[in-house]
Amino acid sequence: MKQEEAMKYNRRIFPFYKGFGWDPLFYSAIIFLFLTEVKGIAPAKVMYAEAIYSLFLLILQIPASILIERIGSRKALILGTIFATIQITMMIFINNFAFLILAYFMSAFGNAIKDIARNTLLYASTQKCKGKNSFGNINAKGSSFSYVFSAISSIFTGYLFVVNPYIPLVLSSLISMLAVILACRFEEIDEEKKENRTILESIKDIKQGFKFIIKSERLKALFLFTAIFVGVLSMITTYEKSLLTDLQIAPQYFGIIFAILTLVQCFSVGYQDKIHNTFKNKTLAFISIPIFISFIMIGIITNLNLNFVLTIIVVMVAYFMHHFFRGPYWVLKERYITNFTNSNNRAKILSVNNFILYIGEIVIKFLGGLLLEYYSTGTSYLIVGTVGLFIILFILKYMKSRVGLNPEDYNEQDIGYIEHN
Repeated sequence: MKQEEAMKYNRRIFPFYKGFGWDPLFYSAIIFLFLTEVKGIAPAKVMYAEAIYSLFLLILQIPASILIERIGSRKALILGTIFATIQITMMIFINNFAFLILAYFMSAFGNAIKDIARNTLLYASTQKCKGKNSFGNINAKGSSFSYVFSAISSIFTGYLFVVNPYIPLVLSSLISMLAVILACRFEEIDEEKKENRTILESIKDIKQGFKFIIKSERLKALFLFTAIFVGVLSMITTYEKSLLTDLQIAPQYFGIIFAILTLVQCFSVGYQDKIHNTFKNKTLAFISIPIFISFIMIGIITNLNLNFVLTIIVVMVAYFMHHFFRGPYWVLKERYITNFTNSNNRAKILSVNNFILYIGEIVIKFLGGLLLEYYSTGTSYLIVGTVGLFIILFILKYMKSRVGLNPEDYNEQDIGYIEHN
């Protein structure tokens, strides 16, 4: 297949792959309940396991980057999706904390590969495109597909969990296998040919990427924000389920609640381009500040012991705020990170970004687990919201003169990696 046709074909099927393979269907809404109620693992231990999962992702970033360079984005994406499928299947047989850690290692290995390969493959397929076929818009379309599929599956997930808690995980495994088939349908895009490199040479390239990032004020600021913000968003995903459990929400309603929240994200992600064009270098402030305010709202209302209906209404409004603003962020994050990159350094910079991001996740998830050891979920929300808002405002002030500038306003160290690589 000619390269132009291959690029067009990849752009056409990418939204379907991301729709089925980005966030496991029939999984997220009930996995906390499955682990805590069916498998008897304490909520704090679930949080610790997720911190260890992030540690695995951190350790596997360099091997993943090397593997992608060696075998290409397409083959790497297939391999990563296969390991993600194995992890979902393993969750069915979890019987202790150690086995959970092993399953998370499989997931980390798969996601470390496919999270980079997915972006590099799409970027290669959209590098000459603008408008509806641009990287940002195709990626956003894939996110929308994922949100729609997730919402539809979530509606049934809670009810299926009540019938038999294993049914959602079996369905999730089968759909993840479908994502493997879709990954096999991608065409490899031939970019600039490179000589075969040794592992030591590849590690040296990663080190060079770190050196460049240390010199780049833009990337230092952007990566600092990402490490904190993504860490909090990842931790709060577990807090959401824990809070609903504390409020004694029936399992069958979990799926409906998260289906609605997924649709909120699906709606908001379509505005990522408009948000970026409207708020420019204030975009990250526009997205992050309301999210931390929503955490504070939850913390206050759940600690006041008011009428149950009023508490649920405020919690749902805060959940809506959180998910409305987080939807566009995932697409914009990848867009900002891949700016000023080329085929020689894109995978390296994405890998370094993930490396830093996972450090943030490890620390924040571990702290989130400690909070659940000593405080209720509502109080933990209040602490995270208050402390997090203070920290994010400080980071946003630091970013103001470093991120979101016009290309001509950056210095050579910020965008000169292409010329000096």
